[in-house]
Amino acid sequence: MCRTACQWAGVPIQEGKVRELTKDLGAMFESPAAIGPNHWLGRNTRNRVGKWIGELIDEVRNGNMNVPTNIILYRFTQYRDLEGNLLDTNTAAVEVINILRPIVAIAIFINFIMLSLHHFPEEKGKLKSRDEEYAQIFIQEVRRFYPFFPFVTALVKKDFTWNNYKFEEGTLTLLDLYGTNHDPKIWNNPDIFNPDRFTKWEGSPFSFIPQGGGDYFMGHRCAGEWVTLEVMKVSLDYLVNRIEYEIPDQDLNFSMVDIPSIPHSKIVIKNVVTAKVTWLFLTFGEGAL
Repeated sequence: MCRTACQWAGVPIQEGKVRELTKDLGAMFESPAAIGPNHWLGRNTRNRVGKWIGELIDEVRNGNMNVPTNIILYRFTQYRDLEGNLLDTNTAAVEVINILRPIVAIAIFINFIMLSLHHFPEEKGKLKSRDEEYAQIFIQEVRRFYPFFPFVTALVKKDFTWNNYKFEEGTLTLLDLYGTNHDPKIWNNPDIFNPDRFTKWEGSPFSFIPQGGGDYFMGHRCAGEWVTLEVMKVSLDYLVNRIEYEIPDQDLNFSMVDIPSIPHSKIVIKNVVTAKVTWLFLTFGEGAL
């Protein structure tokens, strides 16, 4: 995921540095609610990666590094505000990181795809024999059933009342993402993994909120949700149709208080081989397919 994100954004990275950058970007999204050493690890890696990206931006602006004009690194480097000023180096670097980090974070959802295939092996046969539509609803059920962020937090900015509940300024408030996605008032048998529930789903953006609630313009909903869906579908196809593997004994539990939540073992697989593909040739007259 890190390698692909860098390639797409136009950030040059040596192959030998991919693992290190992956670890740094992972520390950024694995430590938002941590305290102590893990929190400072996230802050330190953000500063280190920000410094490196900032140096790239300065190199592009100074003409010492030529990059294509249609890639993200160039666009952010040359972006000007309404007054015609370039973004300062630090801000531009943060925006580039805001492209790389979320793409790498999709790896958590891929862990949950693998966990769902392990917990519900009957689904693998359905995915092999059914069309892309089933892959879409399977992905949606993974996002509903498992927690990426079990909850998100916020401080009340000003006093208000909602549904007869009073929220006072400065109050720490939790939005229960997992609870909403498992609310029996919204979902029929919410603790059963059932992709078919999304076949004719016409729910509200306030009831299905694995990546935040509301719309993308006025609500706190992830703007990269659709990219996440596409990456998950490609990854699902790869896991189901392109490779075969085994999942050895390991700790597949996950926490409902960690932000983000992820299987404790981060899912280790072994005996990975390319899946066998059977080619079927059908003859039509003198031609062949």
